[in-house]
Amino acid sequence: MASRAKAKEEARQRRIAEEQARQAAAARQRRLQMLGGVVVLAILVVAVAIAISSGGSSSGGLQKGKALAQTEASVSSLLNGIPQSGNTLGNPSAPVTMTYFGDLECPVCQAFTLQGGFAQLVQNEVKQGKVKVVYSADCTATCNNHPQSTFTSQQVAALAAGQQNKFWNYVELFYHQQGDETSNYVNESYLTGLARQVPGLDFATWKAARSSSSLSQELTTQEQAATSQGIGGTPTLIFSGPKGKAQPSSTIPSYSDLQNAIKQVQ
Repeated sequence: MASRAKAKEEARQRRIAEEQARQAAAARQRRLQMLGGVVVLAILVVAVAIAISSGGSSSGGLQKGKALAQTEASVSSLLNGIPQSGNTLGNPSAPVTMTYFGDLECPVCQAFTLQGGFAQLVQNEVKQGKVKVVYSADCTATCNNHPQSTFTSQQVAALAAGQQNKFWNYVELFYHQQGDETSNYVNESYLTGLARQVPGLDFATWKAARSSSSLSQELTTQEQAATSQGIGGTPTLIFSGPKGKAQPSSTIPSYSDLQNAIKQVQ
């Protein structure tokens, strides 16, 4: 009887030790996850800060002089030689499509476009006709701080430039000169000032196009697409190709992240 009681006690102690080991392992895992989240957040904050400091003004004022000349040269170098049609950048017959759900006032979109892997994707896969990029607007940062009308005015301004195949010039110039999302920098002076920076854009035609109901409807369709696909934030990038769809998992995808997503759908 004594030996049986001893065996039961030893078995009980083993179970207790195993449970304690499981709890300790779970606690370590939680600490690692929390640490990983802090590191990711820190990286995101730094990336956004770098993008803002290098790309534009915190107040959202339009650049002038040397700063503007450098921005215009950078945008022209990136986009020259690549076909545009509306909000699509690249060969319309490209086998892979990257749908870019974005908001022009979103600082994370700015960080991805200016500091992430977007420029390399454009310079390589898009320029080579392997990938095309379709921008689809989704009101995130703008609607957190401003009325829907602000979002509509800025996105329609870009779509109006797209009617002259200058959508991506307008978008790039916007991101380079993006201001603090909580400020009211997006006004008529800002939007028209950007338009005057776009090389070859007929300003009178652009201005008239902004009142087109078809562009407002196009924007509504884009927002409905974001809602129907459950898009929860910007930028959200969805690659589609012969093998299906894929999304980069990182918040500000690197060029390597984008390449991996392309490989999954080719």
